[in-house]
Amino acid sequence: MARISTYNLDSNVTKTDKVIGTDSAGNITKNFNLEDIANFLNTSSLINVNGQLVYQFKELAVPGSGQFVTSTGVAQAFSAITSLLFSHTNTNNQNIQQYIDYFEGLFVMLTQTDNQNNFGQYSVDSITDSGSGYSTFAVSFREGNGTLVEDKYYAMSFSPKGQTDKHHVYDDNGSNKQFLAGQSYKVTHNLNKFPSVTTVDSAGSHLIGDVQHIDNNSFNVTFTAPFMGKVYSN
Repeated sequence: MARISTYNLDSNVTKTDKVIGTDSAGNITKNFNLEDIANFLNTSSLINVNGQLVYQFKELAVPGSGQFVTSTGVAQAFSAITSLLFSHTNTNNQNIQQYIDYFEGLFVMLTQTDNQNNFGQYSVDSITDSGSGYSTFAVSFREGNGTLVEDKYYAMSFSPKGQTDKHHVYDDNGSNKQFLAGQSYKVTHNLNKFPSVTTVDSAGSHLIGDVQHIDNNSFNVTFTAPFMGKVYSN
């Protein structure tokens, strides 16, 4: 074999081109197809692209490492899915449960890696740890096309389309609420943060109340004068 530096450069790289290397099974020298290398990188979780997760879909009751399943245990149209079970371990055998939990309350895209016309966008309504190495995503379908295909790989990532900042309104079921002077009102917003708080009375005026945060999901607010209005948390 000639020195590698003496070979001409290929200015027209295609997916069928090959590179030479060593197979770890037996340390045998082999040719590797560029398309096969790309497919391996797409499904192995070795490369993290914009925080996306890659899982293989299986028709099982419970997902194994690097897998996800539907709550029915079989392939479904994207539009029919209401619950998905994701292994805490990705296709690179890493436990990523903490990152999985991040998707709660967000919109996500689930896209087949070798056919991007096969996809679904969902809102993740809740995430529940099974205690057995996987978490269940309760989801609501928003838009998409096609059906899950067993053994295919899917990328899941945050989808900003239609996503708005979470907020909470404290009122009487859409109407202005009666607030009394000196009385403490507990507002449970469940935003998982210390939000900014804005109070507006029935005339549209901005009022200032005494806000005491209890935790990331609730606070008490007290006003010095009575009024009708609403308390907004953002």
